[in-house]
Amino acid sequence: IWTDVNGMFTANPRIVKQAQPIATISYQEAMELSHFGAKVLYPPTIQPVLNKNIPIWIKNTFEPKAEGTLISNKEASPTANPVKGITHIDNIALITLEGSGMIGVAGSSKRLFEVLSQEDVNVIFITQASSEHSICIGILNSDVEKAENAINTVFANEIIQNKIDPCIVEKNLCIIA
Repeated sequence: IWTDVNGMFTANPRIVKQAQPIATISYQEAMELSHFGAKVLYPPTIQPVLNKNIPIWIKNTFEPKAEGTLISNKEASPTANPVKGITHIDNIALITLEGSGMIGVAGSSKRLFEVLSQEDVNVIFITQASSEHSICIGILNSDVEKAENAINTVFANEIIQNKIDPCIVEKNLCIIA
């Protein structure tokens, strides 16, 4: 992939002046970095080459002699730094759905993600407490209103019965990965 940068970097070089190019990285690491904000690579472009085990070189059109980044299935050395890079996504909202009425109740997650899908809300981040007491999702700020309304509507009976709390919304956050 010929682009205008010397490969993938340890952080966004426009923000972190000490960012360094990454020499080698696995397909999975590259997909994670690109999913969470590394704009040099579009995540779906990795899947076809991963399936065929085809390595990807990211090189700079304007500096063709620069090393660039090799993306492949090669495992990192056990002594290598386990952190390849840091990325972020701005303008994120965190919606938390919680309450004792979710503990041990089959289908709560299905209802949550089904209503978000019906509203065409892309979930960027998911976490659930092991106690099943809460589910947190990260979405774009621009989707908050329709997501909050849809979730509170689909769980209206549980909210009225005080089994589940209305959505807790935190806007203008950032995901760092």
